[in-house]
Amino acid sequence: MNPVGVVVSSHGRELEVQVQGGELELGSIVKISDNFGIVASMHYVEDEKIGAKQKLIAEVQVFGSLVNGRLKRLKKPLKPYLEVFLVDKSDLEGILSVSDSISLGTVHGTSARAFLNASEFDRHTAILASTGSGKSYTASNLIKEFGLLSLPVVVVDTHGEYARILSKLASENPFKIEVHTVKRTRQGVSQLKIPVSNLEATDYHHFLHLTEPQESALVEILGNLSGDYNLSDVVSGTSKLNVNVYHEGTIAALTRKLKTLERVFKDVFDKFGTDISNLVEPGQVTIIDCSLASQNVRRSVVSYLSKELLSSRINKLNDFDGEKIDYPLLLVVEEAHNYAGSNLSHSCKKQLQRVASEGRKFGIGLCVISQKPSKIDEEILSQCNTGIYMHITNPRDKDHIRRSFESINDAIISDLDSLDVGECIIAGAMLDIPFLVCQVDRIELKKEKKSKFDFKKKAEVKHAKADYV
Repeated sequence: MNPVGVVVSSHGRELEVQVQGGELELGSIVKISDNFGIVASMHYVEDEKIGAKQKLIAEVQVFGSLVNGRLKRLKKPLKPYLEVFLVDKSDLEGILSVSDSISLGTVHGTSARAFLNASEFDRHTAILASTGSGKSYTASNLIKEFGLLSLPVVVVDTHGEYARILSKLASENPFKIEVHTVKRTRQGVSQLKIPVSNLEATDYHHFLHLTEPQESALVEILGNLSGDYNLSDVVSGTSKLNVNVYHEGTIAALTRKLKTLERVFKDVFDKFGTDISNLVEPGQVTIIDCSLASQNVRRSVVSYLSKELLSSRINKLNDFDGEKIDYPLLLVVEEAHNYAGSNLSHSCKKQLQRVASEGRKFGIGLCVISQKPSKIDEEILSQCNTGIYMHITNPRDKDHIRRSFESINDAIISDLDSLDVGECIIAGAMLDIPFLVCQVDRIELKKEKKSKFDFKKKAEVKHAKADYV
């Protein structure tokens, strides 16, 4: 094998390599002596002999040598003038291989699989990309890989696109899909229902803003109800409140808010509700299709669902009373900026912050997906220890990513706008190397070629010498 470069300078784990030939590019993994490294950036320097910028230099981050199947970190700089070679497929897969591995695709420019450490799912993941760069397919491949490991996955689907993609993958792989719609019905699909009789007064903060006196009054109403009841029973309970205990304004305001809740959340509540534990089964991907609901309903459902999943895992591991979920799980939130926006005051952001900060202790991994990284709460992004970055050009988004992730450096940030559709840079806890450029596996879906301008005009009918449409 011919060398692709030679080391011209060495500073700790950072090398400058003079490129020889045209095979070396961003993300190429190379071998120098017994050590491996990755090309983080490339630039031209001036050649003093001819007075022009002619020498192509690759900045290489060395991540160590392979000893007994594990990477051993570099302790001292490598010597200059060592030859640099591209890593072959067997060495590359040996570097990346782990016991619990998943793969979204191939290492860029090679046929080697881009293995990731699946056991780090509970340290949380972010998939960040501009519209049209392929983030839904990347997320679907990630979900499929965890489904093959039988890890339960719950997907908050804002636009109703995942059922089609994941059904295609499930038809070719041994995992199953369950779809629940929110607010509206769809033929052959179950509805997600929230059980009114299981809600405590504090749970109403998912759906309403209540003052302390209103919450106190609601506590009394719920305490007077027994058995299985619905939201209309709660509304009726306001008429039984003692006006000597609660101000008339408080009772009137609470009644108004509960009636609005009953109207806006029609078909979301019922007496018994959906058993949350049934959403979390090994080898099952549960899609919560929110595409038919309004923004406020979506946020409230995500708030409720996030709290219930975390509480049920806490109950299980601590043997507390209440609902229990027996298995670890991955919660995937598409369009996360709608639920965890930095300026959002809705309770769903608070509940997702709890999942991000406490989830790992109880076996819950969080995956947030967004094309607007700069709008996502930094506290949540900073808890995501693995980043999957696709084509991004917005400077604000890049700056937000830089501030939120310890594992990302300026070299990665500067190259995000050079990625093609279906390419991503992966960095963080799921890798033992600084980063990886990956070509995501294609998902072949049947597409009908149809013009966007295929409009049909209303037919004109002539009758009694007059034109009618």
